[in-house]
Amino acid sequence: MIHQIEKQEIVRFGHLLYQKGFIAGSDGNLSIRLNDGNILITPSGLPKGFLDEDNMVVIDPKGKPILGSQKPSSEYLMHLYVYQKRPDIKACCHAHPPYSTAFSVVERVLPANILPEVVLFVGNIPLTEYGSPGTLEVPKTLEKYIAGNDAFMLRNHGILTIGRTLAEAYYRMETVEHYSKIIYIAESAGKLNFLDIDEVKRLEKMRESFKQGSKK
Repeated sequence: MIHQIEKQEIVRFGHLLYQKGFIAGSDGNLSIRLNDGNILITPSGLPKGFLDEDNMVVIDPKGKPILGSQKPSSEYLMHLYVYQKRPDIKACCHAHPPYSTAFSVVERVLPANILPEVVLFVGNIPLTEYGSPGTLEVPKTLEKYIAGNDAFMLRNHGILTIGRTLAEAYYRMETVEHYSKIIYIAESAGKLNFLDIDEVKRLEKMRESFKQGSKK
C-alpha cells in the first residue's frame, strides 16, 4: 500500500487526539510531508478519531489532490503554509484541546517561563490574531510567528503544533494542553512563580543544542 506507514501514523494520532478529548466530531486535522514533497493529510468532514488508512488524501505542495477519494482537510492552506516556510518541519497537528483553546478564546497568552519542560520541548507559544477557518487568513495570522516557533494558539480556533515527525507535533500538543491545565489550576490556588531569567536562557540554549544535534 502506498504511504502505508505514514497513513498508519495519522490514524494512530487521530485516535489519540479523540481519546484525549482534544477533538470532537470532525474537528482537527493532521498531515505529514512525504519524501517526494507531497502532503498526506486527513480528509474533510470525517471524525479524526475513527479514521482508517483508506480515508487519507495526498495533495501536492500547491494543494492539488493527487491520491484519495475524499476531499482534503478544509485547513490544507494552513498546512501548506507551514511546509513552505519551515523546510525543517515534516508534520502538523491541529486540534481544540479545552484548556489551551479556552485561553485562546479569552486572548490569554501562556507565560513561557513557568515549567522547564515547556521551555525545552515546546518553547514560546504565541497567540495569533483570528483568521477565518479554511481561508488564506489563517496562514496570514501565522506570518509573524512561523519562523521561530513550533506551537501556536490560534485565537478562537484552537492549537497548532508542528514537528520533525508527527509524534513530535502530537506530543507538543499534549504538552501545550497539560501546561494550560497546570496554569489554570495554579492560578486558582495562588500566585504563579516564574523561572529565573538566567535559568530560562540556559534552558533555551539546551533546546537549541537539541535541535542542532538532530540535524547531524
